[in-house]
Amino acid sequence: MAELKQKIAQTEASLRDHPYTDWITRHDKITELKEQLKQKNMNTATLSKPANELSAAELKALLADRESEEQNQRIQKRKDYEVLRDSTVNELVGGAMHFNGVLKGFKTNAYNDLEAMYKLLQEHSSRHEKGKGTFTIENSESTMKVQFKRHDATMFDERATQAEKYILEFLTDEFGDDSESDPRNKLIKKLLERKKGKVDKDNVLLLAGMKDDFPNANWHKGIDLYLESIVPAHTKYYAQFYYRDSVDDAWLSIVLDFAKL
Repeated sequence: MAELKQKIAQTEASLRDHPYTDWITRHDKITELKEQLKQKNMNTATLSKPANELSAAELKALLADRESEEQNQRIQKRKDYEVLRDSTVNELVGGAMHFNGVLKGFKTNAYNDLEAMYKLLQEHSSRHEKGKGTFTIENSESTMKVQFKRHDATMFDERATQAEKYILEFLTDEFGDDSESDPRNKLIKKLLERKKGKVDKDNVLLLAGMKDDFPNANWHKGIDLYLESIVPAHTKYYAQFYYRDSVDDAWLSIVLDFAKL
């Protein structure tokens, strides 16, 4: 109740310094606060009575007051949770964005340095002169090591579809009516199956290893066309970092993957 009285006094004091429309709004607020204070006084008087002397209206008023307090507590708890939730999310995501930027910058610098190092290796090492870009370097103490790997991914162009047609024609010519029962026919058809709509490179290489097994023109055309249809798709680079306290210790990987820390 002391808090309500203080709010009423503050609101009344502010009425003198505001325009008429604002004055009306604040006057309504004072009326509302006074009504709340009156209700508090009534509830205090009601609580001082023995339970068997309370009227139905007084019991109803006490129940309403109790429900209002519980509702206010639930609202406050929800607000407290939302404040904590927002601060937690903002702090963690902000930190993640910061370290993401740091890691991206480190990756760019690391790959640039390693590409430059590989060019020097090509100039001074015949082994790396015609290499694909994969190499390992260590410091003089052999306590730090970097492995740099380059992976050239490939794909099949439109010629793969024509290659498949040649091989299917070969199967008809070679095995005829018995094609479904011949295990070689079944194997070749199995290798021709696509995975998620794409030709499987490993299967094509297996077919290429069987090229000399059949002296058939369609078979040879199909194999040759399959191999010609393999074209570069994209290149990925990987760098791994290691350290150890001395040459007698095992190498320890420096983990940069958040999920593996």
